[in-house]
Amino acid sequence: IIIQMKIKIGNVEKELELMNKLFINKSYSELVIRAQILIKTFPKIMPFYNFLGLSYKAIGKEREAAKVFQNAIFQDPNEISVLTNLADVYTNLNKLKESEELLNKALKINDKDLYALNNYAKLKRSQGKVKEAIKYFKLVHEIDHTFDDVILRIANAYVSINNLDEAKKYFENAIYKTPSKFGADYSYSQMVDYSKDKKHQDQMLAKLNEKNLDESIKGPLYFAIAKSYGDQKNYEKAYEYFKLGNDDMNTRVKHKILQKEINDVKKLKSLFSSFDFDYNFKNINLYKKNLIFIVGLPRTGTTLTHQIISSHPNVRGVGESNVLHAYFLPNIKEENFKDKIFKDKELNKKYLSELSFKLGNDYEFFSKDRVIVDKSPYNFFWIGFIKILFPNSKIINMNRDIKDVALSIYNNLFGTVKMDWTYSQENIIKYIKNYKEIMSFWKEKIPNYIYDLKYEDLVNNQEEVSKKIIKFCDLKWNEKCLKFYESTAPVHTVSLHQSRKPMYKSSVNLNSKYSKYQDFFEKLEKL
Repeated sequence: IIIQMKIKIGNVEKELELMNKLFINKSYSELVIRAQILIKTFPKIMPFYNFLGLSYKAIGKEREAAKVFQNAIFQDPNEISVLTNLADVYTNLNKLKESEELLNKALKINDKDLYALNNYAKLKRSQGKVKEAIKYFKLVHEIDHTFDDVILRIANAYVSINNLDEAKKYFENAIYKTPSKFGADYSYSQMVDYSKDKKHQDQMLAKLNEKNLDESIKGPLYFAIAKSYGDQKNYEKAYEYFKLGNDDMNTRVKHKILQKEINDVKKLKSLFSSFDFDYNFKNINLYKKNLIFIVGLPRTGTTLTHQIISSHPNVRGVGESNVLHAYFLPNIKEENFKDKIFKDKELNKKYLSELSFKLGNDYEFFSKDRVIVDKSPYNFFWIGFIKILFPNSKIINMNRDIKDVALSIYNNLFGTVKMDWTYSQENIIKYIKNYKEIMSFWKEKIPNYIYDLKYEDLVNNQEEVSKKIIKFCDLKWNEKCLKFYESTAPVHTVSLHQSRKPMYKSSVNLNSKYSKYQDFFEKLEKL
Protein backbone atom coordinates (compact mmCIF):
# COMPACT_ATOMS: atom_id res chain seq x y z
CA ILE A 1 0.00 0.00 0.00
CA ILE A 2 2.83 2.42 0.86
CA ILE A 3 4.51 1.73 -2.51
CA GLN A 4 1.24 2.35 -4.38
CA MET A 5 0.77 5.64 -2.51
CA LYS A 6 4.23 6.80 -3.48
CA ILE A 7 3.54 6.06 -7.12
CA LYS A 8 0.29 7.99 -6.97
CA ILE A 9 1.90 10.98 -5.29
CA GLY A 10 4.70 10.91 -7.86
CA ASN A 11 2.13 10.95 -10.66
CA VAL A 12 0.33 13.84 -9.00
CA GLU A 13 3.52 15.87 -8.82
CA LYS A 14 4.18 15.26 -12.51
CA GLU A 15 0.61 16.24 -13.34
CA LEU A 16 0.98 19.46 -11.36
CA GLU A 17 4.18 20.32 -13.22
CA LEU A 18 2.47 19.67 -16.55
CA MET A 19 -0.60 21.67 -15.56
CA ASN A 20 1.57 24.60 -14.51
CA LYS A 21 3.24 24.60 -17.95
CA LEU A 22 -0.15 24.43 -19.65
CA PHE A 23 -1.37 27.36 -17.56
CA ILE A 24 1.69 29.46 -18.39
CA ASN A 25 1.13 28.67 -22.09
CA LYS A 26 -2.58 29.57 -21.75
CA SER A 27 -3.69 26.08 -22.86
CA TYR A 28 -6.89 26.46 -20.87
CA SER A 29 -9.08 24.01 -22.78
CA GLU A 30 -6.67 21.14 -22.17
CA LEU A 31 -6.30 22.20 -18.54
CA VAL A 32 -10.05 22.10 -17.99
CA ILE A 33 -10.29 18.51 -19.27
CA ARG A 34 -7.27 17.31 -17.28
CA ALA A 35 -8.35 19.01 -14.06
CA GLN A 36 -11.90 17.63 -14.23
CA ILE A 37 -10.58 14.07 -14.55
CA LEU A 38 -8.00 14.50 -11.80
CA ILE A 39 -10.50 16.03 -9.34
CA LYS A 40 -12.66 12.90 -9.68
CA THR A 41 -9.63 10.74 -8.87
CA PHE A 42 -8.07 13.00 -6.23
CA PRO A 43 -10.94 15.06 -4.70
CA LYS A 44 -8.79 16.24 -1.78
CA ILE A 45 -5.93 17.79 -3.79
CA MET A 46 -6.63 21.51 -3.89
CA PRO A 47 -4.24 22.58 -6.72
CA PHE A 48 -6.39 20.67 -9.22
CA TYR A 49 -9.39 22.81 -8.22
CA ASN A 50 -7.27 25.94 -8.48
CA PHE A 51 -6.07 25.11 -11.99
CA LEU A 52 -9.62 24.31 -13.10
CA GLY A 53 -11.16 27.41 -11.54
CA LEU A 54 -8.41 29.74 -12.78
CA SER A 55 -8.72 28.28 -16.29
CA TYR A 56 -12.46 28.98 -16.32
CA LYS A 57 -11.75 32.49 -15.02
CA ALA A 58 -9.16 33.08 -17.76
CA ILE A 59 -11.66 32.25 -20.51
CA GLY A 60 -14.36 34.46 -18.99
CA LYS A 61 -16.46 31.73 -17.34
CA GLU A 62 -16.58 33.36 -13.92
CA ARG A 63 -19.68 31.56 -12.67
CA GLU A 64 -18.22 28.15 -13.56
CA ALA A 65 -15.02 29.16 -11.76
CA ALA A 66 -17.01 30.10 -8.68
CA LYS A 67 -18.69 26.67 -8.59
CA VAL A 68 -15.31 24.93 -8.80
CA PHE A 69 -13.89 26.91 -5.88
CA GLN A 70 -17.09 26.41 -3.88
CA ASN A 71 -16.72 22.64 -4.33
CA ALA A 72 -13.11 22.91 -3.21
CA ILE A 73 -14.12 24.76 -0.05
CA PHE A 74 -16.57 21.94 0.69
CA GLN A 75 -13.58 19.58 0.64
CA ASP A 76 -11.30 21.89 2.64
CA PRO A 77 -12.92 24.99 4.22
CA ASN A 78 -9.57 26.41 5.40
CA GLU A 79 -7.45 26.21 2.25
CA ILE A 80 -6.22 29.80 1.79
CA SER A 81 -5.52 29.51 -1.94
CA VAL A 82 -9.10 28.44 -2.63
CA LEU A 83 -10.61 31.09 -0.35
CA THR A 84 -8.51 33.73 -2.07
CA ASN A 85 -9.30 32.57 -5.60
CA LEU A 86 -13.03 32.39 -4.91
CA ALA A 87 -12.89 35.88 -3.39
CA ASP A 88 -11.23 37.22 -6.54
CA VAL A 89 -13.97 35.68 -8.70
CA TYR A 90 -16.64 37.14 -6.41
CA THR A 91 -15.04 40.57 -6.82
CA ASN A 92 -15.34 40.21 -10.60
CA LEU A 93 -18.96 39.11 -10.20
CA ASN A 94 -19.62 42.20 -8.08
CA LYS A 95 -20.24 40.08 -4.97
CA LEU A 96 -18.06 42.42 -2.94
CA LYS A 97 -19.49 41.58 0.48
CA GLU A 98 -18.98 37.84 -0.03
CA SER A 99 -15.47 38.48 -1.35
CA GLU A 100 -14.54 40.46 1.75
CA GLU A 101 -15.85 37.73 4.05
CA LEU A 102 -13.68 35.10 2.35
CA LEU A 103 -10.57 37.28 2.39
CA ASN A 104 -11.05 38.16 6.05
CA LYS A 105 -11.23 34.43 6.80
CA ALA A 106 -8.07 33.77 4.76
CA LEU A 107 -6.16 36.54 6.52
CA LYS A 108 -7.22 35.21 9.93
CA ILE A 109 -5.58 31.93 8.97
CA ASN A 110 -2.43 33.68 7.74
CA ASP A 111 -2.20 37.48 7.84
CA LYS A 112 0.96 37.43 5.72
CA ASP A 113 -0.35 35.38 2.82
CA LEU A 114 0.65 37.37 -0.27
CA TYR A 115 -2.25 36.28 -2.47
CA ALA A 116 -4.83 37.06 0.21
CA LEU A 117 -3.30 40.48 0.92
CA ASN A 118 -3.03 41.29 -2.77
CA ASN A 119 -6.61 40.27 -3.53
CA TYR A 120 -7.83 42.19 -0.48
CA ALA A 121 -6.13 45.29 -1.88
CA LYS A 122 -7.76 44.68 -5.29
CA LEU A 123 -11.13 44.33 -3.57
CA LYS A 124 -10.63 47.66 -1.82
CA ARG A 125 -9.93 49.28 -5.19
CA SER A 126 -13.18 47.81 -6.52
CA GLN A 127 -14.97 49.30 -3.52
CA GLY A 128 -13.46 52.70 -4.30
CA LYS A 129 -11.41 52.62 -1.07
CA VAL A 130 -8.10 53.33 -2.76
CA LYS A 131 -6.18 54.50 0.31
CA GLU A 132 -6.98 51.20 2.02
CA ALA A 133 -5.94 49.38 -1.16
CA ILE A 134 -2.57 51.14 -1.11
CA LYS A 135 -2.08 50.10 2.52
CA TYR A 136 -2.49 46.42 1.66
CA PHE A 137 -0.48 46.62 -1.57
CA LYS A 138 2.33 48.10 0.50
CA LEU A 139 2.13 45.19 2.95
CA VAL A 140 2.61 42.86 -0.04
CA HIS A 141 5.51 45.01 -1.25
CA GLU A 142 7.23 44.86 2.16
CA ILE A 143 7.09 41.06 2.15
CA ASP A 144 8.04 40.58 -1.52
CA HIS A 145 8.61 43.65 -3.73
CA THR A 146 8.56 41.49 -6.90
CA PHE A 147 5.14 39.91 -6.25
CA ASP A 148 2.51 40.23 -9.01
CA ASP A 149 3.67 43.64 -10.26
CA VAL A 150 2.69 45.07 -6.87
CA ILE A 151 4.92 48.10 -7.34
CA LEU A 152 2.88 49.03 -10.43
CA ARG A 153 -0.36 48.48 -8.56
CA ILE A 154 0.77 50.94 -5.89
CA ALA A 155 1.84 53.49 -8.50
CA ASN A 156 -1.41 53.24 -10.46
CA ALA A 157 -3.44 53.46 -7.24
CA TYR A 158 -1.68 56.73 -6.40
CA VAL A 159 -2.43 58.05 -9.89
CA SER A 160 -6.10 57.14 -9.48
CA ILE A 161 -6.39 59.43 -6.41
CA ASN A 162 -4.35 62.21 -8.03
CA ASN A 163 -1.22 61.76 -5.89
CA LEU A 164 1.15 62.01 -8.84
CA ASP A 165 4.33 62.64 -6.83
CA GLU A 166 4.03 59.32 -5.00
CA ALA A 167 3.02 57.58 -8.23
CA LYS A 168 6.17 58.81 -9.98
CA LYS A 169 8.39 57.46 -7.18
CA TYR A 170 7.01 53.96 -7.59
CA PHE A 171 7.01 54.04 -11.38
CA GLU A 172 10.62 55.19 -11.46
CA ASN A 173 11.53 52.52 -8.92
CA ALA A 174 10.03 49.89 -11.22
CA ILE A 175 11.58 51.30 -14.39
CA TYR A 176 15.13 51.72 -13.17
CA LYS A 177 15.36 48.83 -10.69
CA THR A 178 13.32 46.21 -12.60
CA PRO A 179 13.79 47.28 -16.24
CA SER A 180 12.19 44.12 -17.64
CA LYS A 181 8.74 45.28 -16.46
CA PHE A 182 7.49 46.97 -19.61
CA GLY A 183 4.12 47.64 -17.99
CA ALA A 184 5.89 50.23 -15.87
CA ASP A 185 7.35 51.86 -18.95
CA TYR A 186 3.91 52.20 -20.48
CA SER A 187 2.21 53.56 -17.35
CA TYR A 188 5.05 55.98 -16.70
CA SER A 189 5.01 57.15 -20.32
CA GLN A 190 1.49 58.50 -19.78
CA MET A 191 2.85 60.88 -17.14
CA VAL A 192 5.86 62.19 -19.08
CA ASP A 193 5.98 64.98 -21.66
CA TYR A 194 8.70 63.70 -23.99
CA SER A 195 8.87 67.00 -25.83
CA LYS A 196 10.59 68.33 -22.70
CA ASP A 197 12.43 65.25 -21.41
CA LYS A 198 13.62 62.32 -23.55
CA LYS A 199 15.67 60.48 -20.90
CA HIS A 200 13.08 57.71 -20.54
CA GLN A 201 12.60 57.51 -24.32
CA ASP A 202 16.33 56.88 -24.78
CA GLN A 203 16.22 54.16 -22.14
CA MET A 204 13.27 52.42 -23.80
CA LEU A 205 14.91 52.47 -27.22
CA ALA A 206 18.06 50.98 -25.66
CA LYS A 207 15.96 48.14 -24.21
CA LEU A 208 14.85 47.11 -27.68
CA ASN A 209 18.45 46.32 -28.59
CA GLU A 210 19.09 44.07 -25.59
CA LYS A 211 19.90 40.50 -26.65
CA ASN A 212 18.00 38.87 -23.78
CA LEU A 213 14.81 40.84 -24.39
CA ASP A 214 11.71 38.65 -24.03
CA GLU A 215 10.04 38.86 -27.45
CA SER A 216 6.66 37.87 -26.02
CA ILE A 217 6.21 41.01 -23.92
CA LYS A 218 7.38 43.78 -26.25
CA GLY A 219 3.89 45.18 -26.83
CA PRO A 220 3.68 47.62 -23.89
CA LEU A 221 7.19 48.90 -24.68
CA TYR A 222 6.23 49.62 -28.29
CA PHE A 223 3.16 51.56 -27.14
CA ALA A 224 5.23 53.60 -24.67
CA ILE A 225 7.81 54.49 -27.32
CA ALA A 226 5.04 55.44 -29.75
CA LYS A 227 3.56 57.79 -27.15
CA SER A 228 6.95 59.45 -26.68
CA TYR A 229 7.25 60.14 -30.41
CA GLY A 230 3.69 61.47 -30.47
CA ASP A 231 4.62 64.01 -27.77
CA GLN A 232 7.51 65.11 -29.97
CA LYS A 233 5.12 65.45 -32.95
CA ASN A 234 7.11 62.83 -34.85
CA TYR A 235 3.95 61.16 -36.12
CA GLU A 236 5.73 58.94 -38.65
CA LYS A 237 7.74 57.28 -35.87
CA ALA A 238 4.70 57.19 -33.58
CA TYR A 239 2.72 55.37 -36.28
CA GLU A 240 5.57 52.87 -36.75
CA TYR A 241 5.65 51.90 -33.08
CA PHE A 242 1.88 51.94 -32.58
CA LYS A 243 1.62 49.45 -35.44
CA LEU A 244 4.39 47.30 -33.92
CA GLY A 245 2.61 47.35 -30.56
CA ASN A 246 -0.80 46.45 -31.96
CA ASP A 247 0.57 43.73 -34.22
CA ASP A 248 2.44 42.22 -31.28
CA MET A 249 -0.59 42.27 -28.96
CA ASN A 250 -2.90 40.98 -31.69
CA THR A 251 -0.87 37.78 -32.12
CA ARG A 252 -2.35 36.60 -28.80
CA VAL A 253 -5.97 37.56 -29.52
CA LYS A 254 -8.43 34.75 -30.10
CA HIS A 255 -10.29 34.37 -33.42
CA LYS A 256 -13.75 35.98 -33.66
CA ILE A 257 -13.20 37.82 -30.38
CA LEU A 258 -16.29 40.02 -30.92
CA GLN A 259 -18.75 37.24 -31.71
CA LYS A 260 -20.16 37.33 -28.19
CA GLU A 261 -20.86 41.08 -28.36
CA ILE A 262 -22.48 40.69 -31.78
CA ASN A 263 -24.68 37.87 -30.43
CA ASP A 264 -25.58 39.97 -27.36
CA VAL A 265 -26.91 42.76 -29.61
CA LYS A 266 -29.04 40.24 -31.52
CA LYS A 267 -30.44 38.86 -28.25
CA LEU A 268 -31.23 42.32 -26.88
CA LYS A 269 -33.00 43.38 -30.06
CA SER A 270 -35.02 40.17 -29.99
CA LEU A 271 -35.86 40.61 -26.30
CA PHE A 272 -37.11 44.19 -26.61
CA SER A 273 -38.32 44.29 -30.25
CA SER A 274 -42.02 44.06 -29.37
CA PHE A 275 -41.86 45.86 -26.01
CA ASP A 276 -43.46 49.29 -25.66
CA PHE A 277 -41.44 51.47 -23.30
CA ASP A 278 -44.51 53.67 -22.75
CA TYR A 279 -45.67 50.86 -20.45
CA ASN A 280 -47.24 52.06 -17.18
CA PHE A 281 -44.35 51.40 -14.78
CA LYS A 282 -46.20 53.06 -11.89
CA ASN A 283 -47.69 49.67 -11.06
CA ILE A 284 -44.23 48.25 -10.32
CA ASN A 285 -42.34 49.02 -7.11
CA LEU A 286 -38.91 50.10 -8.37
CA TYR A 287 -35.71 51.66 -7.03
CA LYS A 288 -36.39 55.41 -7.11
CA LYS A 289 -33.01 57.02 -6.35
CA ASN A 290 -31.26 58.94 -9.10
CA LEU A 291 -28.51 57.05 -10.96
CA ILE A 292 -26.40 58.56 -13.74
CA PHE A 293 -24.93 56.39 -16.51
CA ILE A 294 -22.31 57.65 -18.94
CA VAL A 295 -22.06 55.38 -21.97
CA GLY A 296 -20.34 55.37 -25.32
CA LEU A 297 -17.39 53.97 -27.18
CA PRO A 298 -14.03 53.95 -25.38
CA ARG A 299 -12.01 57.17 -25.79
CA THR A 300 -15.06 59.38 -26.40
CA GLY A 301 -14.73 61.43 -23.20
CA THR A 302 -16.64 59.21 -20.78
CA THR A 303 -13.93 59.68 -18.14
CA LEU A 304 -13.86 63.46 -18.59
CA THR A 305 -17.63 63.71 -18.20
CA HIS A 306 -17.51 61.34 -15.21
CA GLN A 307 -14.95 63.58 -13.50
CA ILE A 308 -16.98 66.74 -14.16
CA ILE A 309 -20.14 65.26 -12.63
CA SER A 310 -18.24 63.46 -9.84
CA SER A 311 -16.69 66.76 -8.74
CA HIS A 312 -20.14 67.83 -7.58
CA PRO A 313 -20.35 67.49 -3.75
CA ASN A 314 -23.63 65.56 -3.98
CA VAL A 315 -22.26 62.95 -6.36
CA ARG A 316 -20.20 59.79 -5.89
CA GLY A 317 -18.39 58.70 -9.04
CA VAL A 318 -17.74 54.94 -9.09
CA GLY A 319 -15.78 54.84 -12.37
CA GLU A 320 -16.35 51.75 -14.50
CA SER A 321 -18.64 49.78 -12.23
CA ASN A 322 -19.32 46.11 -12.91
CA VAL A 323 -22.78 46.17 -11.28
CA LEU A 324 -24.89 45.81 -14.43
CA HIS A 325 -22.41 43.87 -16.53
CA ALA A 326 -21.86 41.23 -13.84
CA TYR A 327 -25.59 40.54 -13.69
CA PHE A 328 -26.84 40.88 -17.27
CA LEU A 329 -23.93 39.46 -19.25
CA PRO A 330 -24.33 35.87 -17.99
CA ASN A 331 -28.11 36.06 -17.62
CA ILE A 332 -29.02 37.05 -21.17
CA LYS A 333 -27.34 33.83 -22.30
CA GLU A 334 -29.93 31.79 -20.39
CA GLU A 335 -32.75 30.46 -22.57
CA ASN A 336 -35.40 31.24 -19.94
CA PHE A 337 -34.24 34.82 -19.24
CA LYS A 338 -36.99 36.31 -21.42
CA ASP A 339 -39.55 34.38 -19.35
CA LYS A 340 -38.17 36.03 -16.22
CA ILE A 341 -38.67 39.50 -17.69
CA PHE A 342 -42.03 38.89 -19.37
CA LYS A 343 -44.90 36.91 -17.92
CA ASP A 344 -47.97 36.31 -20.08
CA LYS A 345 -46.82 39.09 -22.45
CA GLU A 346 -46.71 41.48 -19.49
CA LEU A 347 -43.72 42.56 -17.45
CA ASN A 348 -42.98 40.19 -14.57
CA LYS A 349 -43.55 42.81 -11.86
CA LYS A 350 -42.32 40.75 -8.92
CA TYR A 351 -39.06 39.74 -10.58
CA LEU A 352 -38.32 43.23 -11.91
CA SER A 353 -39.05 44.84 -8.55
CA GLU A 354 -36.67 42.48 -6.77
CA LEU A 355 -34.00 42.97 -9.43
CA SER A 356 -34.38 46.76 -9.35
CA PHE A 357 -33.74 46.92 -5.61
CA LYS A 358 -30.99 44.32 -5.74
CA LEU A 359 -28.99 46.28 -8.32
CA GLY A 360 -29.88 49.60 -6.72
CA ASN A 361 -28.58 48.33 -3.37
CA ASP A 362 -25.39 47.18 -5.12
CA TYR A 363 -24.84 50.81 -6.13
CA GLU A 364 -25.57 51.93 -2.57
CA PHE A 365 -22.58 49.88 -1.51
CA PHE A 366 -20.50 52.79 -2.86
CA SER A 367 -22.62 55.47 -1.18
CA LYS A 368 -26.08 55.59 0.38
CA ASP A 369 -26.55 59.36 0.49
CA ARG A 370 -25.03 60.64 -2.76
CA VAL A 371 -26.05 60.35 -6.39
CA ILE A 372 -24.09 57.57 -8.11
CA VAL A 373 -22.49 58.07 -11.53
CA ASP A 374 -21.31 54.96 -13.40
CA LYS A 375 -19.17 55.44 -16.53
CA SER A 376 -18.77 51.86 -17.69
CA PRO A 377 -18.93 52.26 -21.49
CA TYR A 378 -20.34 48.72 -21.75
CA ASN A 379 -23.56 49.88 -20.11
CA PHE A 380 -24.84 50.90 -23.55
CA PHE A 381 -25.81 47.24 -23.93
CA TRP A 382 -28.17 47.51 -20.95
CA ILE A 383 -30.02 50.77 -21.70
CA GLY A 384 -33.37 48.99 -22.07
CA PHE A 385 -32.98 47.42 -18.63
CA ILE A 386 -31.84 50.72 -17.11
CA LYS A 387 -34.98 52.42 -18.43
CA ILE A 388 -37.22 49.74 -16.89
CA LEU A 389 -35.43 49.17 -13.58
CA PHE A 390 -34.39 52.71 -12.62
CA PRO A 391 -37.21 55.18 -13.49
CA ASN A 392 -35.21 58.20 -12.28
CA SER A 393 -31.99 57.30 -14.06
CA LYS A 394 -30.16 59.58 -16.48
CA ILE A 395 -28.15 58.37 -19.47
CA ILE A 396 -25.48 60.45 -21.20
CA ASN A 397 -24.14 59.03 -24.44
CA MET A 398 -20.73 60.39 -25.47
CA ASN A 399 -20.05 61.18 -29.11
CA ARG A 400 -16.78 62.19 -30.76
CA ASP A 401 -15.39 62.40 -34.28
CA ILE A 402 -15.31 58.73 -35.25
CA LYS A 403 -11.82 58.99 -36.77
CA ASP A 404 -10.42 60.47 -33.55
CA VAL A 405 -12.21 57.77 -31.55
CA ALA A 406 -10.81 54.90 -33.62
CA LEU A 407 -7.33 56.43 -33.68
CA SER A 408 -7.33 56.85 -29.90
CA ILE A 409 -8.55 53.28 -29.39
CA TYR A 410 -5.85 51.88 -31.69
CA ASN A 411 -3.13 54.09 -30.20
CA ASN A 412 -3.74 53.04 -26.59
CA LEU A 413 -2.88 49.95 -24.58
CA PHE A 414 -5.88 48.91 -22.51
CA GLY A 415 -4.27 45.92 -20.85
CA THR A 416 -7.38 43.83 -20.17
CA VAL A 417 -8.59 40.73 -21.99
CA LYS A 418 -12.05 42.22 -22.61
CA MET A 419 -10.36 44.99 -24.65
CA ASP A 420 -8.24 42.71 -26.85
CA TRP A 421 -10.38 43.71 -29.84
CA THR A 422 -8.67 47.12 -29.80
CA TYR A 423 -5.42 45.77 -31.32
CA SER A 424 -6.93 45.21 -34.76
CA GLN A 425 -8.35 47.87 -37.08
CA GLU A 426 -10.77 45.29 -38.47
CA ASN A 427 -12.07 44.49 -34.96
CA ILE A 428 -12.34 48.17 -34.06
CA ILE A 429 -14.57 48.72 -37.11
CA LYS A 430 -16.71 45.70 -36.14
CA TYR A 431 -17.08 46.93 -32.57
CA ILE A 432 -18.07 50.45 -33.63
CA LYS A 433 -20.61 49.02 -36.09
CA ASN A 434 -22.08 46.85 -33.33
CA TYR A 435 -22.29 49.85 -30.96
CA LYS A 436 -24.02 51.97 -33.59
CA GLU A 437 -26.54 49.19 -34.25
CA ILE A 438 -27.66 48.82 -30.64
CA MET A 439 -27.67 52.58 -29.96
CA SER A 440 -29.88 53.16 -33.03
CA PHE A 441 -32.20 50.47 -31.70
CA TRP A 442 -32.46 52.07 -28.22
CA LYS A 443 -33.04 55.55 -29.65
CA GLU A 444 -35.82 54.25 -31.87
CA LYS A 445 -37.43 52.33 -28.99
CA ILE A 446 -36.94 55.05 -26.34
CA PRO A 447 -36.90 58.43 -28.08
CA ASN A 448 -35.85 61.54 -26.09
CA TYR A 449 -34.44 59.42 -23.26
CA ILE A 450 -30.71 59.47 -24.02
CA TYR A 451 -28.73 62.74 -23.77
CA ASP A 452 -26.19 62.88 -26.62
CA LEU A 453 -23.09 64.84 -25.65
CA LYS A 454 -20.39 65.80 -28.16
CA TYR A 455 -16.85 65.65 -26.84
CA GLU A 456 -15.80 68.52 -29.11
CA ASP A 457 -18.58 70.77 -27.72
CA LEU A 458 -17.46 70.01 -24.19
CA VAL A 459 -13.79 70.86 -24.71
CA ASN A 460 -14.55 73.98 -26.78
CA ASN A 461 -17.23 75.36 -24.44
CA GLN A 462 -16.37 73.84 -21.08
CA GLU A 463 -18.45 75.98 -18.72
CA GLU A 464 -21.56 76.29 -20.88
CA VAL A 465 -21.74 72.58 -21.69
CA SER A 466 -20.80 71.51 -18.14
CA LYS A 467 -23.75 73.52 -16.81
CA LYS A 468 -26.07 71.78 -19.29
CA ILE A 469 -24.81 68.37 -18.15
CA ILE A 470 -25.34 69.19 -14.48
CA LYS A 471 -28.83 70.53 -15.19
CA PHE A 472 -29.73 67.37 -17.14
CA CYS A 473 -28.67 65.34 -14.09
CA ASP A 474 -31.13 67.31 -11.91
CA LEU A 475 -28.30 68.79 -9.87
CA LYS A 476 -27.64 72.40 -8.86
CA TRP A 477 -24.61 74.00 -10.46
CA ASN A 478 -21.38 73.93 -8.44
CA GLU A 479 -18.13 75.67 -9.45
CA LYS A 480 -16.13 72.58 -8.41
CA CYS A 481 -17.34 70.94 -11.62
CA LEU A 482 -15.04 73.27 -13.59
CA LYS A 483 -12.00 72.11 -11.60
CA PHE A 484 -12.65 68.41 -12.07
CA TYR A 485 -8.89 67.76 -12.41
CA GLU A 486 -8.39 68.62 -8.71
CA SER A 487 -10.74 65.87 -7.59
CA THR A 488 -9.30 62.90 -5.68
CA ALA A 489 -12.25 60.69 -6.63
CA PRO A 490 -10.75 57.37 -7.79
CA VAL A 491 -10.36 56.83 -11.55
CA HIS A 492 -9.60 53.37 -12.95
CA THR A 493 -9.32 53.68 -16.72
CA VAL A 494 -6.77 54.13 -19.47
CA SER A 495 -7.80 57.84 -19.46
CA LEU A 496 -6.91 58.43 -15.82
CA HIS A 497 -3.79 60.49 -16.60
CA GLN A 498 -5.71 62.83 -18.89
CA SER A 499 -8.49 63.23 -16.31
CA ARG A 500 -5.96 64.76 -13.90
CA LYS A 501 -5.25 67.66 -16.27
CA PRO A 502 -7.29 70.81 -16.99
CA MET A 503 -9.39 70.74 -20.15
CA TYR A 504 -7.28 70.64 -23.32
CA LYS A 505 -8.12 70.71 -27.04
CA SER A 506 -5.10 69.00 -28.58
CA SER A 507 -6.99 65.70 -29.01
CA VAL A 508 -9.58 67.30 -31.32
CA ASN A 509 -8.98 66.41 -34.99
CA LEU A 510 -5.86 64.45 -33.99
CA ASN A 511 -6.52 62.07 -36.89
CA SER A 512 -5.25 64.73 -39.33
CA LYS A 513 -1.71 64.13 -37.97
CA TYR A 514 -1.74 60.43 -38.91
CA SER A 515 -1.99 60.26 -42.71
CA LYS A 516 -0.93 56.60 -42.81
CA TYR A 517 -4.26 55.63 -41.24
CA GLN A 518 -6.18 57.00 -44.23
CA ASP A 519 -7.54 53.62 -45.39
CA PHE A 520 -8.71 52.94 -41.84
CA PHE A 521 -10.43 56.34 -41.64
CA GLU A 522 -12.19 55.89 -44.99
CA LYS A 523 -13.70 52.58 -43.84
CA LEU A 524 -14.95 54.26 -40.65
CA GLU A 525 -16.65 57.06 -42.53
CA LYS A 526 -18.71 54.47 -44.46
CA LEU A 527 -20.25 53.02 -41.27
